[in-house]
Amino acid sequence: MKNYIHLLLILLLVSCNNRNDANRMYKASEAIYQKGDSPSYSKKNIDDNGWSETIKETKGDEIFWSRKTIEITKKLDKFETTGIYMQVFGAYEVFWDGVLIGTNGKPGFESSTAKTGSFIQSFVIPRHLLDIGNHSLALRTSMFYENEEDRDYHICIDNYKRIIREPLLGTILINILIGIFLIASIYYFLLYLNDIKKYELLLFSVASLLFFLLAIMEYLKFYIPIHYSNFYLRLQIIGVLIFLISFLVPYYFAVQFKFKYYKSFMPIYAILLLIVFVYNIGHYDFTALLLGQMMWVSSTIIISYAIYKKQKSAIIILIGLILSFIVYKSSVYDISLFVSFGIILLCMFNVLSVKLKEQRQAFEFSIAESTRLKYELLKKKIQPHFLMNTLTSLIDWVEEAPKKGVKFIEALAEEFDLLNQVENETLIPLSQEIKICKSHLNIMKYRKEINYLWQDEGVLDDETQTIPPAVIHTLLENGITHCLPNNDNEMSFKLIVENEAEKQKITFLTIAKVRRNKTEIKGGTGFKYVKARLTESYGNKWILTSQATKNGWKNEIIITA
Repeated sequence: MKNYIHLLLILLLVSCNNRNDANRMYKASEAIYQKGDSPSYSKKNIDDNGWSETIKETKGDEIFWSRKTIEITKKLDKFETTGIYMQVFGAYEVFWDGVLIGTNGKPGFESSTAKTGSFIQSFVIPRHLLDIGNHSLALRTSMFYENEEDRDYHICIDNYKRIIREPLLGTILINILIGIFLIASIYYFLLYLNDIKKYELLLFSVASLLFFLLAIMEYLKFYIPIHYSNFYLRLQIIGVLIFLISFLVPYYFAVQFKFKYYKSFMPIYAILLLIVFVYNIGHYDFTALLLGQMMWVSSTIIISYAIYKKQKSAIIILIGLILSFIVYKSSVYDISLFVSFGIILLCMFNVLSVKLKEQRQAFEFSIAESTRLKYELLKKKIQPHFLMNTLTSLIDWVEEAPKKGVKFIEALAEEFDLLNQVENETLIPLSQEIKICKSHLNIMKYRKEINYLWQDEGVLDDETQTIPPAVIHTLLENGITHCLPNNDNEMSFKLIVENEAEKQKITFLTIAKVRRNKTEIKGGTGFKYVKARLTESYGNKWILTSQATKNGWKNEIIITA
């Protein structure tokens, strides 16, 4: 986290270090063009009044010339080496005041030779050709590839060491930043693999990976020489990456902040993004800025909703979005793109860390609550009146029917043994839970002299169907407590398990007379225990209902995937 902040501060400082036009040592005219090839076109003083401000499409290896007038406005340090930085489409030769100072590729022979040269090049200008006053910059060019594109080109004249060093310095800082993006992507993807229910981990991992790929593609031109014929392919890939990021960031915030209008908002937003992206194909930087602005506006809408709902960390995220907008408006495109996206990624990281902390605290609370209720339940079993009633029944059975007394003791021992086996488990097979329930019914049959009957449907005798321990057992105790036997002195219980693709439905019926005309049970230690156990195992993906029916009582648990 600290590394992130330090890097962003550095990049913010870099972004404030743009050289002011007023400090430039030169002025450059617009380019003029002439088709055809003549050695005289490279000379400093020629009559170029007939040259055109634009040039139509050229054919094959056809040569054309372009010229700019460069005015050196300041006297240069005689010990400094001056250079010219150029971004030009085509293979070309560079002439300064008629003197050849460099070549890039083989103009006029591109169709018959391998692709050589780079879109970005730098050349040294001889010191004796840099006196104050006007100079000529002439390019002899062919453009075999991409020959329908614009011929204008970008130049920058400066200290040659600075021309070479500054892109490398920026690349080093960006490399450190994108290294963090990559590590974050791998780390959170591994976390997701260990807990695939946490979808937000996957979203953050994908977002980090997209930021990493975007930075790689943006700065690829400084890593390796890119031939001008491949330059637009790189811009197209950058456009696709920005499109994906522009959708993913608001989607991530909508998921994390549980945006109420998410199902209608995100499809409409995706369609608008796609329309803007398709309509502006070919306007690379402009399209990227439009998509970035749409991402910012949509994210702000979602965060504003979260602030209205008083959700944690929403105000911090809004401050981050405002800061990213300030950076975007106050710095050049390359810097603003990554600093702004870096700030937004930090905001996403902040939301993720807060949400994970909340989930961990909720889980720890559920464990503590489950443990507390488990001991409450055990304490309830051995409380004085339970022991007294059980021992009184035991005395009667020992005196009147010793053999049945022994069976009663065995049944009591069996239930405690089964409970001891599962008390530390989170989930147990449903078949094992049924054994506990039947054992309890066996004890209660001796104590209350009521004929308890048990039925179950859809229960598999394996470990594929599971349930938190003592959940059905607790519902069974509630049924015994809140109901009376029917006229035949019987009380029946029926467990029905239905498995569907995305959910499991467990219905537990008590068939008996309901005491005191109760219709619904909401509280009580037993119900708190059941809810705490379900939350511990399934989070919020469960529903529990409990209500009276014509024939007794019905409990229903629905567990979703």
